Amino acid sequence: MKNSHTKIVGTAICITLMAVIVIVFAGYLMKNIGFPSSVEENRALYEIADDTDTIYYRGKTYRYNSDLMNVLFLGIDTSDEITLQDMPGLAGQSDCIFILSANRKEETVHLLQISRDTMTEVDLFDVSGNYLTSIQAQIATQYAYGNGEQSSCWAAKKTISELLYSLPIDAYISMNLEGISKMNDAVGGVTLTLTQDATEIDSSFRKGNTVTLNGEQAEAFVRYRDINVSGSNQDRMERQMQYLPALLQAARNAVGSSGDYYKTFYHVLEPYTVTDLSAEQMNQLAAYDFLENEVETVPGTLQAGTEYDEFYVDDNELYALIIDLFYQEVN
Repeated sequence: MKNSHTKIVGTAICITLMAVIVIVFAGYLMKNIGFPSSVEENRALYEIADDTDTIYYRGKTYRYNSDLMNVLFLGIDTSDEITLQDMPGLAGQSDCIFILSANRKEETVHLLQISRDTMTEVDLFDVSGNYLTSIQAQIATQYAYGNGEQSSCWAAKKTISELLYSLPIDAYISMNLEGISKMNDAVGGVTLTLTQDATEIDSSFRKGNTVTLNGEQAEAFVRYRDINVSGSNQDRMERQMQYLPALLQAARNAVGSSGDYYKTFYHVLEPYTVTDLSAEQMNQLAAYDFLENEVETVPGTLQAGTEYDEFYVDDNELYALIIDLFYQEVN
């Protein structure tokens, strides 16, 4: 709900977790994506082949890229350590949402960013975890309708996969707010040259300045937005994507030749993190290159709602983007 004063909300600790997770994936994906529900008039353009990893789109045949691995990243807007919640709806919201896709053959990683304001069908559950109904709401709220641990991650994973036309997601990680300052300080600070003015956050955050962020500054840099200004989350998303490569490089410098990211950082992040990734998986992809110039965002239109901003996905553009990122044309 809008307040009368400017407020720091949300989280961007997902930026921290993304930097760690650039090196922590697992899984093998192969599944077909579904029809965009709002493009019935173009349904003939989207045909399913007999084998489940192949589709026909606009007269061409595509097959899912089996070299890819997808991990869901959630940054949660509560500063408490991860604990089991008693009531659904109280577990916090996922203010940062990313799909990190690693190409095992090319040893590269690209990122798909999803606005927390995206409007979609969100599932509601009772205190026993039984499904009740679905409502149209911001996708960030789906995490809240769980217990703050595995069930919240599972519910978010399911809803986000459905938004992306049943895109396979085979691992997840969520992190609470305090994790970003801890991680930032664990790597000895993060240095970056600012690409936008953010002096409303810190007087030193002027466009063009090179700054080394301490933990408190880093948290504010990737977390701040003015909820009284429509579209402020978009600016925050841009800052998050600038921070990520710099944090990743700092983490690699701190780890050095050992390559043991789990041993180096997991004790810092563990109190604030829920994941289904193992220590071995956390170190497995440490050498993968993050394609910072190939970050994509789910396409759509932002509107000012009655109480909150509402982002509506462009189904046709998103479907084409999913094919471009996760499928290969079959000759």
